Amino acid sequence: MATYSRFIRRLMISSLTVVVSRALIGPLLTLFLSNKLDLNPQDVGLLLGIAVFSATLLSLYGGYIIDRLDKRQLLILTMLSSGIGLILLTFAQNLYLVTLVLIISETASALFMICSKAILSENLPVGQRVKAFSLNYTLTNIGYAVGPMIGVVIAGIQPSAPFIVAGAIAIGSIFLLLGAGKDAKPIAPPGQPQSFLKTLVILKNDRTMILFTLGCLLSTLVHGRFTLYLSQYLLVTHTQQQTLDTMAALLACNAITVILLQYQIGRFLTREHLRHWIAGGTALFIGGLIGFSVADSLVGWCVAMFIFTLGEMIIYPADFLFVDTLAPEELRGSYYGAQNLAALGGAVSPVMCGFLLMHTPAPSMFYALSALAALGGYLCFVSCRRAASMQK
Repeated sequence: MATYSRFIRRLMISSLTVVVSRALIGPLLTLFLSNKLDLNPQDVGLLLGIAVFSATLLSLYGGYIIDRLDKRQLLILTMLSSGIGLILLTFAQNLYLVTLVLIISETASALFMICSKAILSENLPVGQRVKAFSLNYTLTNIGYAVGPMIGVVIAGIQPSAPFIVAGAIAIGSIFLLLGAGKDAKPIAPPGQPQSFLKTLVILKNDRTMILFTLGCLLSTLVHGRFTLYLSQYLLVTHTQQQTLDTMAALLACNAITVILLQYQIGRFLTREHLRHWIAGGTALFIGGLIGFSVADSLVGWCVAMFIFTLGEMIIYPADFLFVDTLAPEELRGSYYGAQNLAALGGAVSPVMCGFLLMHTPAPSMFYALSALAALGGYLCFVSCRRAASMQK
């Protein structure tokens, strides 16, 4: 990290602290909503799906706004919104109010991610971007290693306390960016973006981007919100305490694997062989899902999570690298916002998985997800091959 500017270093640290605030409530959110609103797994999945779906659509316009306004100030606004939303969640008793708060929190989280990517692309040379993103992703996974364990401990003392602590951490992260970034100079200062309507037309006419985003959407059904459908599955097949213990172990396994291996793997990703990396990452996703379906012990669950995580470590930086290759300098936020539409897979995932868990044998959920992962990986592979041929 010493090789990067002060602004980039603080951005990476704030990514860590913001993820800690999200990870604190990660394994608790499904159970919290189920108990607070007396909802079954399918209804909880529908509620979370609505929140993610709304936030994803809003982030498309948010990406356009990111191209037009000061990115550092937008990052601060997203932190404040996320923190307030998490705290309000503990006081909301009405279903509609809970839904609104979840939408605000999810939108803030999505815009923070999009804005962070745009800043890395804007302020770093091409050769450093994938390594920086891999390092940033590694740091955020330290948050996923620490957050769930802290959250479970705090929840044992007071069930609603993790949400208050998480909100305080998100708001406190604002101080990391105060005064930083004012002297940051982008490598290639972007021009003034066009109107939102013209930007949408540009995105609509980029067939390669559309194909890739569709493939990412199907893949995101699998990896975007895996903590939610794993929690749903465990709540159906295990006790509440077993669910909490297993989810804490799985999230720790996921994060520790990324911390140890993400940066090492990220160094080898190249634009020339991107489609082959994506194919390998998809195969690992499928292997992990099949492992989940047959796991009958905590060790089995962790082995499956390790395989699944290897796929995750490839797909995340590969997605970033592909969009970075396609996006014009003045439309980076818009392109990342468009690619974030893939998060709609995260909105559909808990709804679909909740339905499958209610109406089919529980393991069939993982086989359905495996088929979607295979189709999504194929579409991404084709779009990468198409982009490579266009650049020749």
